Amino acid sequence: MRSVSTVVTEREATAEQAPEAAKPGRGRTRIRWRIHLVQVGLIAAILAAWELSAGRLVDDLLTSRPSEIFPTFWSWIVSGELLYHASSTFKDAFLGLLSGGAAGLVVGCVLGQSKRLAQVFEPFITAFYTMPKHALIPLFIMWVGIGSELRVLTAAAIVFFLVFYNTFFGIRDVSQNLVDSVRVMGGTPLDVLFRVMLPSALIWVFAALKLAVPQAIVGVVVAEMLAGDRGLGFLVSMNAGTFNSDGTFAAILALLIVGFLVDRLMNLVTRRALLWKNSDRAV
Repeated sequence: MRSVSTVVTEREATAEQAPEAAKPGRGRTRIRWRIHLVQVGLIAAILAAWELSAGRLVDDLLTSRPSEIFPTFWSWIVSGELLYHASSTFKDAFLGLLSGGAAGLVVGCVLGQSKRLAQVFEPFITAFYTMPKHALIPLFIMWVGIGSELRVLTAAAIVFFLVFYNTFFGIRDVSQNLVDSVRVMGGTPLDVLFRVMLPSALIWVFAALKLAVPQAIVGVVVAEMLAGDRGLGFLVSMNAGTFNSDGTFAAILALLIVGFLVDRLMNLVTRRALLWKNSDRAV
């Protein structure tokens, strides 16, 4: 049995070590804030150089000025115009992501489980995958017109291949010994799919979704620029077509903000969804 003095000594040592253990966390926080300050300073320096060079080194018609772009951007927010166009882009991108992702997941699971079907269809899918999807937009216009269906179909075509390939290779990457063990224990093909293959391929699927979400928005924006009457892509195209540099850069700023927020959101979603994977690695 330990003496009282020994217990007291251990508690004192633990109390002395506690601040030391907290130091790495505080150090990381300070480094993170320093990085943020450097990033803010870099943005401020770029905007200042842009403001000073516009009209002196470069024509205002080509570059505009931050002092004119931000008021235009703010006026769109206040009037609701930006929300109107952004909501149209997000709605079509979501529908394209949903339809293309579901199709890619189903086809990836089917071909991933069947080597024969994969040998038959995989070359055709690869041929379509290597073709630029935006080249299909004129064909899509002939099929569905220039409405919302065009934007959804363009996004779905892009998302399908991203989700298909990741699901396909994720299914094929599952250990065959694990599949055989489930089958020996009486597992049905559905048991193998939903209890073994899909959980094992989950990290592949989420990696595909992280790529597919911004690519769906890209597909919708390109379709809006080529043949659209609303959306962020239409906003860029309309202002560029009228040589309105303020509006063009304001629309590009909106796309930059949307892209950044979508990337951070997907990082958060995938990190939370794969906590179990990270915890396994930590162990």
